[in-house]
Amino acid sequence: MQTSQKMNLLKASIQSNSLQVALGVMLLFACSQIQIPLKPVPITLQTLAVILIGLTYKSRQAFEAVFAYLLLGAVGAPVFAQFSGGHASLFGPTGGFLAGFLVAAPLTAWVFSKFTQKTWGAIFVSCVVGQAMIYVLGVLWLEKFVGFEASLKAGVLPFILPGVVKTVILASIIRTLRGVLQR
Repeated sequence: MQTSQKMNLLKASIQSNSLQVALGVMLLFACSQIQIPLKPVPITLQTLAVILIGLTYKSRQAFEAVFAYLLLGAVGAPVFAQFSGGHASLFGPTGGFLAGFLVAAPLTAWVFSKFTQKTWGAIFVSCVVGQAMIYVLGVLWLEKFVGFEASLKAGVLPFILPGVVKTVILASIIRTLRGVLQR
């Protein structure tokens, strides 16, 4: 293969990866604005976006998309829930959940990649692992603000039923789309 062909392939790969990262950031931004405002942690569709990215991207790309989203928010772009941004969001009560996104997306991608059969159950398990990581890191961080028991009550209990519903819906949609695309 000639050098110019290799350069063209490299450029195409970089452009494709950049597009995936940008689409992931846009999805996270859009889903962060759909919410039920609870204090101190609102219910949003961000977790749905994080897990969807994990199911559809490779681990590295999933990490890059979430990292870019968090970086935008860290520098003050209003990409987080309620059009917020800045360091206060990252170091406030919801910061652990945001950090959980950074671990959950590539973890979900990695877990999903380990299944040879991409069944509904494989998708569901991958979703549960990703969501569990978000809860664990979120609660551990929230505990610093409200104590452990209160962090469980505010950071996990209100999210269990919506999380299960989002996981079942997402697993069903992904399984259906995979079936349609494989035909």
